[in-house]
Amino acid sequence: MKKLSLICMTVLAVFAMASCRGPRGPQGPAGNDGNANVVSSTVTVHSDDWEWVNNCQWMVEIDYPAINNNVYNYGAVLVYMSVGDTWSQVPLTYYYQDTFTNDQGQQEVINCEASIEVSTLKDGGVRLFWTESDFYDGMRPGKHDFKIVAIEASVFSNRSDVDYSSYEAVKTAFQLAD
Repeated sequence: MKKLSLICMTVLAVFAMASCRGPRGPQGPAGNDGNANVVSSTVTVHSDDWEWVNNCQWMVEIDYPAINNNVYNYGAVLVYMSVGDTWSQVPLTYYYQDTFTNDQGQQEVINCEASIEVSTLKDGGVRLFWTESDFYDGMRPGKHDFKIVAIEASVFSNRSDVDYSSYEAVKTAFQLAD
């Protein structure tokens, strides 16, 4: 009987101590208002990710589950590419310099031009297409950062005041974290 009493007392003591709470700390500062209906992420595409397709361009497919039927049919999917210190909206024409070795073994720098286009996939993703102006397939595109923004229809239809071509304007309007 003493054992049963000891076990009961121990169980009661554990419950009593588990229900005790210490003093609460001070309230933290208020956070920024978020927007659950707008999703933004930065995706890095590496040179090896690009696949040669259509005998004239490079393509990469990026899964992005935030693109649902509502976003696909009635909302917006925005894609921006990091160019220098800014985000430029896709589609865009991208000017850059490239270095190659000529037939004499000398390094040459050439000015290049590529067209980057985007296609939204109904099942949650985007395809990016990279086409060199001369359709030359000798070199894969390099490593590039892309920002994808998916905006639900209920939000997109009420925000005609936003300059969607500017990522900074979109970031400010929808309080997106970088």
